[in-house]
Amino acid sequence: MSAGQSSLSFAHGDETHPIEQKAFIGVDSAAGNVVKQFHAALQTGNEVIVRQLLAANVQIYEGGKVERSLTDYANHHMLADMAYLKGLTITPKEHQITITGDVAISTSISHAQGEYKGKSIDSMAMETLVLIKQVDGSWKITHVHWS
Repeated sequence: MSAGQSSLSFAHGDETHPIEQKAFIGVDSAAGNVVKQFHAALQTGNEVIVRQLLAANVQIYEGGKVERSLTDYANHHMLADMAYLKGLTITPKEHQITITGDVAISTSISHAQGEYKGKSIDSMAMETLVLIKQVDGSWKITHVHWS
């Protein structure tokens, strides 16, 4: 099993699930706008906006590892993530945001193409974000899971 791959994925063998149609639900909500701002800030290298949108206690799961705070992420992978995304074209394939009370869950699949450190990139990515509505009505990202 490679790093970052779920052990359960082996139970499914080589089965595929084609995307039959693009599904974009809830992306124009207030929480959806925060998600779009987060993606844009990462891709353009806007560290100030990324810091504003992530909660101080955010947990970021990626590649079998976890960063347990905004400070942890900023000190370890944030700048590398920004450098990686800068040279890529990201094409959303589907994106749904479900809001229940003060909690929003964003799930998405996207296609990334481009070049990073001289290597060609052509991959599918999945993302889950959990956002919590703050007392002032704004949304903060409290959990990120990238695979």
